[in-house]
Amino acid sequence: MQNISLSWQNAVFKLSEKLSVSIPALRLNSHDLIVLIGSNGCGKTSVARALAGELPLLEGTAPQHFNAALVSFEKQQKLFEDDYNLRNTDAASEQEERGYTPRDLLKDSDPKILWEVIKAFNLANLLDRPVRLLSGGEGRKILIAQCLCTSPDLLILDAQFDALDVKSRQNLLEIISYIHENYEIPIVLIVNRPDEIPANLSMMGIIQDLKIIKIDKKEIIEKDEDAKALLFCGNLPDITLPKAPAKFRLLPLNPGPLVELKNVNITYNRPIFKDLNFTVMPHEHWQISGPNGAGKSTLLSLITGDNPLVYTNDVTVFGFKRGSGESIWDIKKYFGVVSGALHLDYRVSAPLINVVLSGFYDSIGLYNRPGDEEINCAKAWLKLIGLEHKEQMSFKQLSFGQQRILLIVRALVKNPPLLILDEPLQGLDSYARAMVRSFISYFMHHGDTSILFVSHHAEDAPEGITNKLTFVPVGDNNYEIVQEKVKD
Repeated sequence: MQNISLSWQNAVFKLSEKLSVSIPALRLNSHDLIVLIGSNGCGKTSVARALAGELPLLEGTAPQHFNAALVSFEKQQKLFEDDYNLRNTDAASEQEERGYTPRDLLKDSDPKILWEVIKAFNLANLLDRPVRLLSGGEGRKILIAQCLCTSPDLLILDAQFDALDVKSRQNLLEIISYIHENYEIPIVLIVNRPDEIPANLSMMGIIQDLKIIKIDKKEIIEKDEDAKALLFCGNLPDITLPKAPAKFRLLPLNPGPLVELKNVNITYNRPIFKDLNFTVMPHEHWQISGPNGAGKSTLLSLITGDNPLVYTNDVTVFGFKRGSGESIWDIKKYFGVVSGALHLDYRVSAPLINVVLSGFYDSIGLYNRPGDEEINCAKAWLKLIGLEHKEQMSFKQLSFGQQRILLIVRALVKNPPLLILDEPLQGLDSYARAMVRSFISYFMHHGDTSILFVSHHAEDAPEGITNKLTFVPVGDNNYEIVQEKVKD
């Protein structure tokens, strides 16, 4: 591959009728590795799209006719939408009913590169699984693999460490370093955490208000006050969260377990659970951890009722034994949920306040007429997260991180007896992570809410965890489930 040189000079790109993206001065050469940081809502993904040549150039100069590969949450969401459309056509073939698989997405790849990527990301067991059945982290790995296999002139990874487990994050860092050192491809990496910054980067920059405002050597940028605020956040002041209207404040139907799984057995291409027993009692707060694909999301889907195998197993939630004639709505009102799957499914162009209000009714979109109490509560939450002046803005206009914060508020708004939080801090900057942890800790210490908290980052766990459930690898793609109480 010949040497690569890509240059932007006073480049302004059209994002919408009123907004534009600016890249004042940037040159990327072969073997360059540039890291960009920025707060939620600053325009990181929009800058990534501009660098990839996806936005119209209004003025200045920018590279033309080059092959850029961009991986982002939006790309993953588009894949899920394309898969849904493929499977929901009239007279669908057997392949269309199955939907896309990783093998379909990687079929035109260079065999040598493909084998290296499959080995590095441990993808062999995922190649024939429908993409809709992949965990968030597994889906992200497939998209990264697809991009690496196109031999691009520029590789842009937007928050690609989110949803990846510890080993996969380390593998990705090693792959990035390997590409940086052995291929001509320049790399732009957008990150939210200090431990996602490779040691051998070339330059580091800051994004603010849809513009790359600073770019310099790492040691210089890390001393910058803006960078310190983005990468590190101290303790936040104590807060008081809004109370839900009285009609939405529910207690469990009985003093017994909130959740009880008895001898649960789940098998896909391998046994996921074998005679699993799992109980959540009132005022217990569980941290659930383990590698991508171990079974964390499967466990949560049995509790929420989103997994059809719940009806072939002994699962009781809030006193309702699943499959005994109960309504899903009888159960949903007792819990709030945040997950990558919900984020992918929340495709409606609703105003922000309607997204928050939908949490009272457990719907995607708002189909009930809220009363004054609900509206005032929703407004109080929007003020708390700094979006009170944007309540009529479309959900789709928010950045990924802002969307995730809003979905967290949607889960919290009714003060439910159980909060199910599957990677809730994905895509959040340091301030937002600290803010959300303070929200969760508040619920742990005030009221009757129990927490199920999933994260690949041990440091994300809020104060107040009482129990841990860990998927421990034992051999090739098999896991032992260890449950333990946290010592005071």
